[in-house]
Amino acid sequence: MAPPTVLIIGCGVSGPVLSLLLKKKGYKPVIYEKVRVLGEAGASLMLNPNGMKVLNLLTSPNKLFGDVKALPLANLWHGTGSGETLVHNSLPSNYAARYGQSSMGIKRTTLNISLKEMALDAGIEVHEGFELVDIEEGEASVTAHFGNGQSVTGSFLVGCDGIKAASRRILLQNSGTKEGPPIFTGLTQTAGISMTPSALLEKPATMSNWYGNAVHLIAYPVSTTHISWAVTLSQTEERPEAWKLATRVELEAKKQDLEARLKGFEPALLEMVRTAERIISFGLFDRAELSGDEWFSSRCVLIGDAAHPTSPHLGQGANQALEDCYHLSRLLPQLNGDSDGNLAALSPIFEEFARLRQPRTSALVKGARKKGEERVVTGGPELCRARDAQLVVALGDAEEIQRGNDQLYREPF
Repeated sequence: MAPPTVLIIGCGVSGPVLSLLLKKKGYKPVIYEKVRVLGEAGASLMLNPNGMKVLNLLTSPNKLFGDVKALPLANLWHGTGSGETLVHNSLPSNYAARYGQSSMGIKRTTLNISLKEMALDAGIEVHEGFELVDIEEGEASVTAHFGNGQSVTGSFLVGCDGIKAASRRILLQNSGTKEGPPIFTGLTQTAGISMTPSALLEKPATMSNWYGNAVHLIAYPVSTTHISWAVTLSQTEERPEAWKLATRVELEAKKQDLEARLKGFEPALLEMVRTAERIISFGLFDRAELSGDEWFSSRCVLIGDAAHPTSPHLGQGANQALEDCYHLSRLLPQLNGDSDGNLAALSPIFEEFARLRQPRTSALVKGARKKGEERVVTGGPELCRARDAQLVVALGDAEEIQRGNDQLYREPF
């Protein structure tokens, strides 16, 4: 008996990972990606121990990072824009011993291409230029319709297509729910990758946070030579939720704007901005939270940002998507060639998955939103000093930080 076909929508992080996990369980996953050719995407992300555990089921960090040497995180530093230390600790240096994996920054493009190549090497079909426009569900199958006029049918469909997921929109529409527009949070983020300034090489393997008036800057290494950074700004004028790369003219304008906003910050940070090889800017938006029963239908289920879109302030977007991949693949039955694993009734499996995952991801989405509001304080020096004092108290409690880390990083197994 031919294995059941699973339609995977999206070839970012969760699409290829879920496909590889399902392939091991006897399914035939096929990936459909709206982008015609996967290329430069985003800036970077931090793979934390909970996400690394899932990836380690498929490959080693050395293969994942390719020619770039992985650099495990060892230190966390928080300080003022001028460089005065507020809090410093070396908790990440113990992550591997405590959780089984380290935290490591990686270029998003490197990760995406590595995962796509892993899927192709495993014999998984990847079709690019397929933008999902509709979903039709039958009693024992589902059909996806694409903007290029093609349609495909499978046993079930998984929406892995990110924060602007077509799968989410269609699933809600088909259930009679109209989702409202995303709401601008009043924050924008500009991210880039640069050669690590010599002054910051003195703080190797460190995730650093600088706090100023209406601005927060975070930076961490993505290799021994390069650093990824992101500046979050308070912005009264709504900015588009777009992640396109800046043109050469736009790049220079953004650099000048950032240098003005970072006036008074450490010179190394201005150097980092000036020497950026690429920059992307985007507004940060909130979306209505979905209840667990809105994550799925009889033949479709959402995972990652398609189900629980989040702001980047906790660094858990990709890591929670990886947890989703692990749990969904774990709950789906193992197939043995001559058996369909009782796929006639998938709703109970999808319901169990959503019941398990929705409360955890909901709490983290709220936590990320709160973290952004705490970091970016407007109103002048006095309020900023109060914010800094609160950071010293909150981040200086190593035992409390450890308990929070345990709740995050001891998952998903």
